[in-house]
Amino acid sequence: MFRGDLSRDGNAPSATLTRDQLKQYKLKWSHTLNGAVDGTPVVVNGLVYAASFGGRLDVFHLDDGAQVWSDDGLGAISGTPAISGHTLVVGTLTGHVLALDATNGKKLWDWAAPGSRPAIWSSPAIHRRTVIVGVASPYGDTPLQAGRIVALDLATGAVRWNLCLRGNCAPGSGVWSSAAIDNAGHGFVGVGNPDDAVVSFDVGSGQRLWTQSITPDQRRDLDVGATPVVFQIGTREVVAVGSDGGVFALLNVGDGKVIWARQLVSGSAVHGLIASPAYDGKALYVASASPPTDVFALDPLTGATKWHRGLGKPIYSAPAVGNGVVVFGAGDQAGGKGGVYALSTDDGSLLFGYDDTYAVLSGPSIAGSNVVVGDAGGNVMAFGP
Repeated sequence: MFRGDLSRDGNAPSATLTRDQLKQYKLKWSHTLNGAVDGTPVVVNGLVYAASFGGRLDVFHLDDGAQVWSDDGLGAISGTPAISGHTLVVGTLTGHVLALDATNGKKLWDWAAPGSRPAIWSSPAIHRRTVIVGVASPYGDTPLQAGRIVALDLATGAVRWNLCLRGNCAPGSGVWSSAAIDNAGHGFVGVGNPDDAVVSFDVGSGQRLWTQSITPDQRRDLDVGATPVVFQIGTREVVAVGSDGGVFALLNVGDGKVIWARQLVSGSAVHGLIASPAYDGKALYVASASPPTDVFALDPLTGATKWHRGLGKPIYSAPAVGNGVVVFGAGDQAGGKGGVYALSTDDGSLLFGYDDTYAVLSGPSIAGSNVVVGDAGGNVMAFGP
């Protein structure tokens, strides 16, 4: 799933990529889909699943890129599929959540979100046979829709619960982020204006537990679009997230109280810290789409900057962490060139760079010693030693 697991830390146990392997890194294969690949490709049992803005889902063998199956006409997809067993679940910007047979693409069920024009930017989370997704508005908030968190039965698509983020299901507080879920069944999502907050909820019942604003809105549309990361510091469970407003914060899981918060960069709507952070047990890796457009390594205890490194390009890509390496894509959302890069987690030094004709907004997926990522030109690319 997106970020590898429900903690959403971008540090999947299957990631064995090391600095030495990056010395022999090259592009192994590439395929072009019918629209931008903004979501992170998912790697399961040696297969790569990638979805496009053109509404297409393709499956390839990781080792040689051979195609297994393809399905078109699903509706524009910006997020990342989630797979449990033989069931693949993905959301569309047309407001649908679709379940497909992961082995052949056969459609199993189709759920349509309520509202006049809802959109699913959120990558689904699968927790104990329940699918958790967020509902938001189309790009530009026109028309503004009611933000929701919805739980669906994995087998049938039936609604288990539906939580509106505003009273009487009023428009606003769209859920752009995916849900992070801890072992106790507490969920965490970022929501948009006017709340611009992190919301915690009970995954079993849909009951809201707390709401903590990250950046006062001030009519500047400073959403929390990034997916939170949940982890332990000693015996204390915490959740960390950044906002489009450029603020990065660490919150207490129990009540949402702010432990520390920093104005890390200058933020703005659909920029700032829109990329989901990564965590490897030593540092938080936070990428910025606003000046300074750097990757920041932060001390999780204090928020102090250990190092930061920029390549002169905004970063919308959610970093992934291997063994001593952090990998991410770069490039402007408005178009132009980008690339895929790897930095040392020790000091931010550049270990690998691949300059692309297109921006790389997709977060990379590290599977073993391989990296799979998509770009705005619709290319799905696999790198390896």
